[in-house]
Amino acid sequence: MIKSFSKLFLASFLIILSCMGLARFAFGMILPNMQSDLNISTTVAGLIGSANFAGYFIGIIFASKIYSHFKTAPLISFSLFLQGLSMILMASFDNYLIICILYFLIGFLAAILNIAIIVYLSHAVPEKIRGKALGIAVSGNGVAIIFSGFLVPYLEQFFQANSWRISWVIFSLIIIAISFSIRYLLTYEVDHSVKSDVKFYSYIKNKNFWKIGSLYFFFGISYVIYVTFFVSAAIDKWSLSSQVSGIFWSTFGFICIFGGFLFGIIADKYGTFKTLILVFGIQAFSIFILIFDTPSFALFISVFFFAISVWSVPTMITMLCTEFFGLKKTAQVFSLVTLLFALGQIIGPIAAGYIHDTFKTYDYVFLMTFVLSFLGFISSIIFSYKKITI
Repeated sequence: MIKSFSKLFLASFLIILSCMGLARFAFGMILPNMQSDLNISTTVAGLIGSANFAGYFIGIIFASKIYSHFKTAPLISFSLFLQGLSMILMASFDNYLIICILYFLIGFLAAILNIAIIVYLSHAVPEKIRGKALGIAVSGNGVAIIFSGFLVPYLEQFFQANSWRISWVIFSLIIIAISFSIRYLLTYEVDHSVKSDVKFYSYIKNKNFWKIGSLYFFFGISYVIYVTFFVSAAIDKWSLSSQVSGIFWSTFGFICIFGGFLFGIIADKYGTFKTLILVFGIQAFSIFILIFDTPSFALFISVFFFAISVWSVPTMITMLCTEFFGLKKTAQVFSLVTLLFALGQIIGPIAAGYIHDTFKTYDYVFLMTFVLSFLGFISSIIFSYKKITI
């Protein structure tokens, strides 16, 4: 059955690789060089990251309506092209405020693209392989991280002053190239005309919505701090070179490839909330390692456990939305819970940057991150024993 959806899986993989992997998560790899080149503080660096997530937040508000009004292939193709073009412009400026504005736009487009392909997959793929399909899609993040982990340090050897700009332009050109291929890969037709007449305020009183949303919020803050500041922390706290940090980052990306698919299989078999207990527990442990002055080899342990579990959470959240609210409401519900996820992403980089600049250490940054991830672990246990009913 999986073979019959091979073009769809390839398209979803490339879309996530582009709009999330290269346009968002590769940012953590270029951040140290960007910070040095632009001579900005960690707080300002966090502000740039949060601008992207603010754009993502706003994009989510419009994502469901945009998705329902346009065919998937043209929508995604055009949005990817605009995203790549915005990245080229972003690499052309020195003013951090202009960079923030452009990264805000990139985040806005990422929200449209991510929601569109995830909901499209949920409609197009049968339920019994939905977890596997979503896992394949999010593995694109891992490939993008591997690529950035090798490319960025390599370019720094030749273009140390502006290597982040060159890397960013290369990423953007890849995204633009992929945008032209999407029309030929996304050929499976799904119904965009079915829209839910349920309004946002009706979910405010729905405990099920807040259970799912709270888990996504905890994940939003904890994961974004890890992927944004891991490389900077490796260089600052453990005094690793950019090349060695790139190896860690590429290792992170390689392991990510398998995590979404692995936990998708587990969720298909044992249930989503039980899988989330395992996922949040693994993530909390991986972050806990970074709080202390551990030997540098312990970073590999942290990277392994965080990477194997990180991209499974969006898959689990999508499955929960579909399972408990139905296919007709998946786009709307997923968009709304992702608002809470995006809110966490806005708060995370700014808070982390401020904490680092205040205490001059990443220890307290990762302590805060651990607490939030642990809250996700405890919440998953509670929710798994209190069965959700609609």
